[in-house]
Amino acid sequence: MEYGKEVAPQVATPAVPRRVLHYVRPLVQLAIAVALLGGLLWRVDFAAVRDDLENATLWWLPVAFATNLTSDLFRAIRWQQFFAPMRRIPLLFLYWTAILGVACNIVLPFRAGEVVRVQVLRRRTQLSVSSIVATLLSEKLLDIVAFSTFIVLGIVLYDEARFMWPLAVVYFVVLVFGIYGARWLAGRVQSGRPLLGQPEGRWRAWLAAELRAFGEGLQAFRSVKALVIVVLASVAAWSFEAAMYFACGEALGIDVPPFVYLLVVVTATIVVSIPITPAGLGVFELAITGLMVAFGVDEAEAAAFAIFSHVMLAFPYICAGPIAALALRLNPSDIFFLRIGPEESVEPASA
Repeated sequence: MEYGKEVAPQVATPAVPRRVLHYVRPLVQLAIAVALLGGLLWRVDFAAVRDDLENATLWWLPVAFATNLTSDLFRAIRWQQFFAPMRRIPLLFLYWTAILGVACNIVLPFRAGEVVRVQVLRRRTQLSVSSIVATLLSEKLLDIVAFSTFIVLGIVLYDEARFMWPLAVVYFVVLVFGIYGARWLAGRVQSGRPLLGQPEGRWRAWLAAELRAFGEGLQAFRSVKALVIVVLASVAAWSFEAAMYFACGEALGIDVPPFVYLLVVVTATIVVSIPITPAGLGVFELAITGLMVAFGVDEAEAAAFAIFSHVMLAFPYICAGPIAALALRLNPSDIFFLRIGPEESVEPASA
């Protein structure tokens, strides 16, 4: 720099505030959902869809409502089995936590309800996050048993379902490797053998501790009795959800074999689990409409069924979510990432 010459101050280029991105992303998701749903209604006869919805038999609605929430009771039974080797957690507490998680998945982006479930359990049970996440992943793995059963039944019973055989193969491979891996890690943790040799350094020690906590959440895989209960509860849970779709179909007067609704469950669960749009809005309607059309349902009827069943899938949880929050006596520290003080010890039974 030359002496006496003034240097112009450098102005930093302003970055996009994170707060703006926080609001933009949900808006983009909502725009995609509206575009997909609008495209579907533009493709089909919108007047026919409206007529089908207006002429729905409403006395089927309580059946759809009850079967939907009953399915979560069996999920709570399954979840309790996963927690049993670590801690006995009351069934009702797990039931309300499951409902709260689904309600948050509906109203919050990026399936944030799963984070809410982890937070509530972490606060109330004092279990590690890794152990809780292990039980959630175990749920997803054992869901594959029910889904594979439904797909195989569909392929055997209906020619129209044969296009789903690649999914059945993928499910089978994931199930075999998943259960083998879960049993191996759970057995290694139970035996006390080191998971990473002799961990040296802070990060390797932290990783070894987290893997051990994760393996503790998989101990139910070492019990044949627990696995049998979990599999039966999974099949029961998704069968009740299929009954909800059956009630929606009957309300709209759709004539398809009852077993078709088992395939609706598989398809709906896959598309809703992908956080492209809020609660799968738009993606759900497109996928379910296509599936019903494949089984001979008129496009307008299929679109009406997709819209109607999506509402009935979400509405019970929107109603029951606040009740679950009251039953659990939630406070901000149960949801947000606040530290747990050494003096805190909140048992789930008190909730």
